[in-house]
Amino acid sequence: MKIDINKIKKLRNITGISIIECKKALIATKGNITQSLDYIRKYSKIESIKKSKNKTKEGLILDYVTKNFGILLEINCQTDFVAKSIELIKFGNNILKYIFENNQTNLSIIREIFDKKRVKLIGILKENIFINRLGCIKGEFIGKYMHHSNRIGVIIRSNLDNLLLMKQISMHIAMLKPDYIQKKNIPINIINHEYQLQKNIALKNNKSKIIMQKIVEGRIKKFINNITLYNQKFLLDNNKTVFHFLNENKMKILKFICFELGTNIIKN
Repeated sequence: MKIDINKIKKLRNITGISIIECKKALIATKGNITQSLDYIRKYSKIESIKKSKNKTKEGLILDYVTKNFGILLEINCQTDFVAKSIELIKFGNNILKYIFENNQTNLSIIREIFDKKRVKLIGILKENIFINRLGCIKGEFIGKYMHHSNRIGVIIRSNLDNLLLMKQISMHIAMLKPDYIQKKNIPINIINHEYQLQKNIALKNNKSKIIMQKIVEGRIKKFINNITLYNQKFLLDNNKTVFHFLNENKMKILKFICFELGTNIIKN
C-alpha cells in the first residue's frame, strides 16, 4: 500500500518517532492518522516492556519552588544524552505542574497518572524512563539550590524570607550533604550503633577504660558533627559552623530535602 508522504511527515511531527515506524503504523491502519496514533501507542507499550529491563542510572533533578511550596523530582533514564532532551525535561515539568496545581504529593499516584505518557516517551526516546523520587516541603519560607547540571537539587524551609541566605545554606547542603539538621534529629539507634562500633574499635587498642571512653566520645562527637547541618563548618566561611552563621542572621532551618542523581536508584 502506497502512503502519502505528507501523512508520514504529519504523523512524525505529532509523535517524534522515525519515518519507518510512522509508515508502518499508517500501512497497518490504511492511512488513518487517528488510528495510527492508537497503533503507535500500542507499539510503544510493547517497546516499553522491552526497555523496562534496561537500567536507568542517568537522568535529572527538577524543582518547582514558590514562597510556601517546594518540590524536588528525580527522573531517571539510561543515557546523559536523553537526560538533556527537551522531551524528558518537558515531561518532568508537566509532572511538577500537576503536583503543584493538584496538591498531589503521593509518588505512587503520580506514577500511575503519568504512566501512559511515560510509556509513550519510552517509545519516542528508545530508553527506559522512570519517575524515581519525589520530595515536597510546605510552609513559609522555601528556598532552593539547583546544580547547573541538574544532578543535585536542594529545597529548604526557613523561618525568614531571605532567598540569598536560603540559597547559601542550600548550596552548603548540596556540597557537604548532611543527613540531619541537628543532633536531636538523629535517631537514637543510629548514635547507639556508631557508639558500639567505635567502642569495638577502641577495645583493640588496649587502652585504659578512661582513655578508651574519651576516644569513643571524641569520635562520636566528630560523627555527629559530620552528619548534622548545624555542626558542620560553613561552606562559605570555614571559621564558623552553620549554626553560628544562622544565629548571626537570626535564621533557623526547619526542614531540608537533598536529591543527588543516582544515589537512590530503585530497581525498575
